[in-house]
Amino acid sequence: MSLQGRNIAVVGMGVSGLASVRLALFLGADVFAVNSGNTEEWGSRVEAHDRLQLLSQESPDCQSALSQCDSIILSPGIARESEFLKECLTKGIEVISEIEFAYRALKNSLSKTKIISVTGTNGKTTTVTIIDLLARGAGCSSFLGGNIGTPLATYALEVLSSKRSEASLITLELSSFQLESMDTFKSDVAAILNISANHGERYERVSDYARAKFSIADNLDDSDNIFVGDLGGFEKEFNPSCNLIKLEVPRSADIFSGNVRESFQLIGEHNLSNLNFATKLLETVGVDWKNGLEQLKEFQGVSYRLQKRPSREGLYIFNDAKSTNWEASLTALKACEFSYKNLPISLILGGKLRGHGDQLESKLDAHKESISKVFLYGESGKVLLEEFKEKFNCDYFKTLDEVIKNISVEVEKGVILFSPAFPSFDLYENYVKRGEHFDLLISEYLER
Repeated sequence: MSLQGRNIAVVGMGVSGLASVRLALFLGADVFAVNSGNTEEWGSRVEAHDRLQLLSQESPDCQSALSQCDSIILSPGIARESEFLKECLTKGIEVISEIEFAYRALKNSLSKTKIISVTGTNGKTTTVTIIDLLARGAGCSSFLGGNIGTPLATYALEVLSSKRSEASLITLELSSFQLESMDTFKSDVAAILNISANHGERYERVSDYARAKFSIADNLDDSDNIFVGDLGGFEKEFNPSCNLIKLEVPRSADIFSGNVRESFQLIGEHNLSNLNFATKLLETVGVDWKNGLEQLKEFQGVSYRLQKRPSREGLYIFNDAKSTNWEASLTALKACEFSYKNLPISLILGGKLRGHGDQLESKLDAHKESISKVFLYGESGKVLLEEFKEKFNCDYFKTLDEVIKNISVEVEKGVILFSPAFPSFDLYENYVKRGEHFDLLISEYLER
């Protein structure tokens, strides 16, 4: 694919945006790199090039530059509804995601490659990681990317510039933000793990969020399969042209043979479900996943997604800092109940208020018997305290440091579950920083 003589704007200079800039330049385009803030503040992230121009999103020149472009590549953190994009959309200028852009660039280089795409509210990263581990263990040359790890645009650039060979399998985790801006992208098999309220900061209605997820099937046909879990009550709105295969949540590890159960270390029914999705997807593209089981033995979970941490006898600690919604935290709670029956659970909740979807709506009530105490912190903790104080033994603290300080005094045995249910941005740059801080605090706690 050549972009010689074409004007391309890449909006958002995060990891995927920078990868898109490099790919667009390689393909011969004249590129506008656009980001919020003064170009002097972020321009050093972008490698200088004679066909590259830096633009501040707030600059008066930005609008006219964008309106002259053939395509706009939008980073997932920026909404299509943003004011500065309205004129472009009205003019019919295409706005696509980095995934769509990279897919178009790769399209003629995919003859030997199968693509698995996975979306859903919760479990995406764990599922695609399991797929990648099993595939590699089975001898596949595998690329894992999308909303996790390496951008697909980076892979595309490496393949097109002959710096790497084509992978036999590409596995992509896709967010609703990425899926909103797809057009021609097609995988060989897809999955929607589940749908529940999320990203209230971007979607006023859960149905809009669900429709974004459903677009993963837009280009699948009657020879293709899509595997789905709980679609959150939106089943009637999903009518794909491909074969829809419903996967129920396994209620017992007996769904898998003995050597699979012995290899799989993750707790909870939801992780059995993730494994079930992974194996079905791999079977569909012809990968004998059982040959890769050895790779699962050391897998303790993706970082900060219900990840078991070192502890001491009688105490089990889980870092689920990635949890930014109620369904994720409830899933983590159920997993602990499933695997550590009759042990008291100390639950840590808190983070930045979002707006839509913040209220608990009594979903935690069914777990009163297993929760010994709720430790609340941060911006949302103040709001939750009013709702919880009549129902649970709970306390509010300003910071996570104060939470762990109090837990170290109060908790000797049982399960400590850090599953915040809210975004990290009240106190942390991102969920990774939040997870790192929790690990540091816990290590200090255990040393006491």
